[in-house]
Parts: sequence; C-alpha cells; structure tokens
Amino acid sequence: MEQPREKVAIIGSGLAGLVSANLLFHDVRQRYAVRVFESGKTLSLDAASISIPDAATDASTRVDLPMRAFAGGYYNNLKALYDYLRIEYNSQPFLFEFAKCRDGSPEALATGRRDTSYFTHASNLHQMAPRPSRVSRSSYLMQWLYLTLAYSWFALCCFFFEPRQGETMQQYLDRTYCPTYFVTYYLLPLLSSVSTCPHESLLAFPASDIIEYKRRSHGAPHYTVSDGVGGVQDRLVKGIDVTLEATVTAVEPSEKGVRITWSQGGSDAQKTEFFDKVILAVAPDVVGRIFRPLQHHMQRIPTAVVESVVHTDWAVLHGSDARQIDKKGAQLIHLNTATSGTHTTESHHVQPCGVVVTTCPCTPLDEKCVAQRSRFTRVLRSPESQRIVNAIFDKRSNFDTDDKSVPQWRNGEDNVWLVGGWCWNGMVLLEGCVVSAMRVADAFDVAVPWRHQ
Repeated sequence: MEQPREKVAIIGSGLAGLVSANLLFHDVRQRYAVRVFESGKTLSLDAASISIPDAATDASTRVDLPMRAFAGGYYNNLKALYDYLRIEYNSQPFLFEFAKCRDGSPEALATGRRDTSYFTHASNLHQMAPRPSRVSRSSYLMQWLYLTLAYSWFALCCFFFEPRQGETMQQYLDRTYCPTYFVTYYLLPLLSSVSTCPHESLLAFPASDIIEYKRRSHGAPHYTVSDGVGGVQDRLVKGIDVTLEATVTAVEPSEKGVRITWSQGGSDAQKTEFFDKVILAVAPDVVGRIFRPLQHHMQRIPTAVVESVVHTDWAVLHGSDARQIDKKGAQLIHLNTATSGTHTTESHHVQPCGVVVTTCPCTPLDEKCVAQRSRFTRVLRSPESQRIVNAIFDKRSNFDTDDKSVPQWRNGEDNVWLVGGWCWNGMVLLEGCVVSAMRVADAFDVAVPWRHQ
C-alpha cells in the first residue's frame, strides 16, 4: 500500500524557497506534497524585475532587480544549480567609475554641486580603464600608485591575517592599518555595490564575512544570467502547487502537525491548515512575527529597506566619461559617494538596453524619466546576529545551553526549518539561498543533483 505523502508548506518564493520546493518536489521516492505560499501577486524571485521594450526590434530586455550578477569562486553552488537547470549565463566585465558628492545634503544634491569622477576601475583588469578627463595625467598616476599599494596591502591582509571571533570589519581595518581614504572612497563603494547597504552597516559586518568573500572571489570573473532570473524562476517552480496573495500570520507547532494561519487577497478572513513540515523562506523580521519561538532573537537581526529605481535620467551620471568609451562589452557602474556626514554611496548601473538602475538613490530623479521604483528588505549582519544565526544552524550544540543571548531553538525543531540568503555564516547573497536549501534537502533525506564537491 502506498504511503501518503507528507505535506510540506514553504512560505516565501525567493530563490531559497523555490530551490527548497524544487528539491522536495523532485524527490525520487516522491514522499512530499509541496505547496508554496507567497504574499505577493507574483512569485517574489522575479517580482521586481522589469521588461524594457526595444522599439527597433519589437523585442524586450529583462532587467533584474535587484542586480543578480555573481562572482566565480564564491557562488559555486549557485553556479552548479544554474548548470543543472541549463540556465545560460555569460561572463560580464564591469567598469566601476568612482565619483564624489562634496555635500551630502539634499540641497547640494538637488543643485548638482559635485566633484567630477576621480577614478575608473576595470573588473579583473580586463582593459585599460579610461582616465577621467578632468584629472591630470600626473594626478592620475599618483592616484594609481597609491591605490596599487593600498589595494595590495588589503589583499595581503585578507589572505594572511585571519579575522578574530566577533571582530567587525571596522575593527579589522583598524587592526591591519588599512588607509582610511582608500577604505572610504574605493573599498566601501565597491562593497556597497555588492551588498546594497550603507558604509556604516558594512563596517558593522563581521569581518569574516567580507574577508571570506574577498578570498574566494579574488580574480574570478563576474557572470550574469542571459535572460534574467525569470527563466530560473520558471524552471524551479514548474509543476509545483503555488498559492499567491497568501499572507501567513502564524506558524504554530501542535499535536496535529504545524498549523498555518493565513489570509488571502487582502481579506480579513483567516484560514487554518495543518502541515507535517514547514519551511520559512522569508526575512528574519517576518520569521519573528509569525513564529513565536524565534520572536525575540529575530528582532536582533538588523534589516534595512533598500530602494532601486529604473529610469532614463542620465543627468545622475554627471557627464561620466566612461560611458562614452568603447568598453569592450563592459557595463558601467557609476559609484557616487557623499563626502560629508555619514558616508553613503549611490550606485548607477547603466544597462545595455538604455536605462539606468539606481540603487540606494540620494540624487533627486526626474519623475518623468522613472519607469519603476522597487523596495526590498536587505538583511544586514553584525557579530551579534552572526552568533544568533550560527546557534540556530549548529547541530553540535557548541553554544552554552544557559546562554540567553542566542536562541535554544535549532533548525528543524518543531518540524520547522529556515532557509534564505541570511541562513548561513556568510554574506547575505544568493549563494546562501542555495546552501540553506541544500541543508534542508539533507535533513529531508533528498538527493541534491547539482551538489558541488
């Protein structure tokens, strides 16, 4: 007699949720009946992306929001997943153009009182980066020599000076005597384009996160998915039961299983359903709201709301030199850093289809040029949140059972699991989504066909 399948609810349809669903759905022994709950009107992995029409060809280009480029060396499991799904991706060089804003106040931003671009860096040195037109040859040479020395020292530190336990990035940079000017106007703007968060938040990250990212991605090419992550989403979710506009308000373990309370389509009517297992593929603030055992500790994991804007207001580039030069297929990312107050960097990514994607915008944009504004939750890191997350996923109980600073709940207890880019000991990026989903597959005794050895 055939055994009934275990009912598994997956709350959230980002990459982590969809990879988890795909693995369980394709279990060779067909032991799991999988159902995905998504609060939005569409699946969230590709929800913020936008199609830009090409008037000349009647075709359109899909622009991913947030940016989904990934670096070789660090994203080994993501790359293996894409290979398994037969997702086409290509090596993508970038030109990073650095600029300053003399005054970070809204008034100064509105009047355009800015410095010109001061340096351009070609990713992996794929070409000779153009010299900004208003920077003299002698000044540029001195700057290049300074950066060569400063960057070489930082790279050596990454490979030869181990971060200490609980050490922040700020503390690590101070301990290794990395030059402040280099850190503020070169290193942090680049890192902010990867992690989409302010300098202050980056400096509060565990140093181990950023140093490990640097070690593993050093010298590796960047890749982008040819047709956007929409194709990834479609292949992962094919055949899987999905309930859209379903807002889950409570996940409660009980004798009958795990009870989920939810409403649909904005209705006040509450529905209740029992599942054998539940996977939470949502941000920690949402986990804290709906799953009581982790309510207190999830409040201590920092998050930030990040905005990305798709537009054609080319004035934000302020006469950039780099986009006027043959870039050998490179895409321009214009990084503008405020020089006063709390240092922040806004990123302007010039797309081949003729639009600009601005992330963490400071510069006022002409609303007539704006095609779309999107906001998403960015999970930040700190030594405290690192300890909380590591305690949840540590199977060996290396944490003191009387230590109230970390949760006593472990992943999988009460038949509830957590997955997401924040659910591992590393940068909150797509690789964490895949790794955490693979961890759930192991707990469910499901084979991972693309596992990176």
